[in-house]
Amino acid sequence: MRIGTRGWRYQAWDGTFYDADLPPEWQLSWYANHLRSVLIPADGLHQMSPDRVRCWVEDTDPEFRFIATIDPVQFPPDCREAMLPDLEALVTAFGEQLDALVIDVGGNLSAIQRFLERLRSTFPDLPVCLEGLPAHKLPHGFGGCFNGEEDFLFSDSPYTIVYQSEGDLSTVRTIIETMQRSSIEAGALIFSDPDRAFDHAAGARTVADLLEA
Repeated sequence: MRIGTRGWRYQAWDGTFYDADLPPEWQLSWYANHLRSVLIPADGLHQMSPDRVRCWVEDTDPEFRFIATIDPVQFPPDCREAMLPDLEALVTAFGEQLDALVIDVGGNLSAIQRFLERLRSTFPDLPVCLEGLPAHKLPHGFGGCFNGEEDFLFSDSPYTIVYQSEGDLSTVRTIIETMQRSSIEAGALIFSDPDRAFDHAAGARTVADLLEA
């Protein structure tokens, strides 16, 4: 099970998780020495390009894993199919370190169904996780993204991402045990609190190790 945070560039982490004098360009390397995976959100601070992705790969070790969110600004819904080669260049830049792609379908699966099928045929070995759908509406072969409070136990998913905003260890343990009991083939627990996500993830990793997750 992957455990990490939603992004790694937060001002609130300076002087808490990161040394106060650590240069921003060294933050990902520092992060990777403490946590072993990260979800790249679709925001300006973490905007992806092939060159930037290659730098991120160089800043981490081969066992570190990324989960990449497809930015709706960078890849507008109405022209995603035409921009598939650009997305392919991004995926290629990650090498073996990309664990999954995330796409927010906004609850409207039919609007991008054709693009999703092309995406899956282009990257047959890369899990594609859909955000914005309940577990029972996930199309076959696609992963899902859920909040910790949602029912994802019976999700027939090749890759499941669970977002958690709090770090209460009893709640975290329940989520991890639920993921262990489910039919999930692989997955990630991603913490999202902009102030303490790194701390929550570290605690969750300890719990997961005790549960052999």
